[in-house]
Amino acid sequence: MAHNPLAKHLEFTQRKSLIATSLIVVVSLFVVVVNFSQMPDFGQTFSNHWMFSKQSYKAFKPHLGYVSIPKQEPLKLNCELCSIVSSSGQMLGQAAGAQIDRSPCIWRMNNAPTRGFENDVGRRTTLRVVSHTSVPLLLQKPQHFFGQGNDTLYVVWGPLRNMRKDGKGIVYNMLRQASENYPHARIYATTEDRMNYCDMVFKKETGKD
Repeated sequence: MAHNPLAKHLEFTQRKSLIATSLIVVVSLFVVVVNFSQMPDFGQTFSNHWMFSKQSYKAFKPHLGYVSIPKQEPLKLNCELCSIVSSSGQMLGQAAGAQIDRSPCIWRMNNAPTRGFENDVGRRTTLRVVSHTSVPLLLQKPQHFFGQGNDTLYVVWGPLRNMRKDGKGIVYNMLRQASENYPHARIYATTEDRMNYCDMVFKKETGKD
């Protein structure tokens, strides 16, 4: 059967939109966290010693655009320096793992693997920004992602129809069940206001709804 060119084009367009929206969510969260971060005094030279030395953390401050499941408590996170690790295959062969692991905070996307790729992408993960479409992929390996030995923060974003809390949000229901099965898991969802902001930025940057 011949492939439908229109269907392939729509699939490619949807994939690009998903990647772009994921990056907007990452950047918006990154900006919020950095606004609360401890930065060096004006005039202080940025050096590898400062960037990767262990600094004393300020008290965690709440980020109201992200709330825990199911308690609806705001995300508390403070990062002096973040390494945002791409899921791209371009990471392979870069041997950046050791440098990434020296960062105070390490952010990854969706279910991007680290096991078997530690030399290139590092071992540690502080936070994962997860698309609503990638939640089923995490749930295929729930013990790996949500088990007691994993202290990663998960920030999940998605449209209201999937993330609504009235029992009709299919992805939210999955996450709520995961939090019940793994009470030590730290799972957060973007609020409706935060998603509206991300949608606004996406439309402004791309001209698409």
